[in-house]
Amino acid sequence: MRSGSGLQEPGLVELEDGKLFGWARTDQGMQYGFASADAGRSWSPPTPTEMHSPNSPASIKRLPDSGKLLALFNDHSGRFPFTKGKRTPLVAAISSDGGRTWPQAKLIEGDPDGWYCYTAMSFVDNAVLLAYCAGDSKIGGLNRLRIRRLSLASLSGQ
Repeated sequence: MRSGSGLQEPGLVELEDGKLFGWARTDQGMQYGFASADAGRSWSPPTPTEMHSPNSPASIKRLPDSGKLLALFNDHSGRFPFTKGKRTPLVAAISSDGGRTWPQAKLIEGDPDGWYCYTAMSFVDNAVLLAYCAGDSKIGGLNRLRIRRLSLASLSGQ
């Protein structure tokens, strides 16, 4: 791929079957994914994922007691309104197939003038705590910390 930034800020999650799924932000309009079936000794070539986004990092964790994955990222797929090149909207999405598709999505932050990134996730009881940087063009910069608690049922549409 021709890229000015290459793969940046990679992440890694162990899938239910023990394989590894990795991802990284790019300047190509989406997260790129790669996989390992041998505990990380070798990897598939990076390929585009369904996570369309600006050059902004994603966070992914496996849901407790489940094979499903939860991703937080700036969704530029067109499912939700977005401002080209901005780190908005912030969306939580669920994959049931090891990160190949992300059909379930919930809007977390949708301000078209906002910036949302550098997320952290922690599961507590039947909820997930989300922490992330936030800002907007009115005040400027990523100068706020947001912390949210969402029920797992609200993310999966139950």
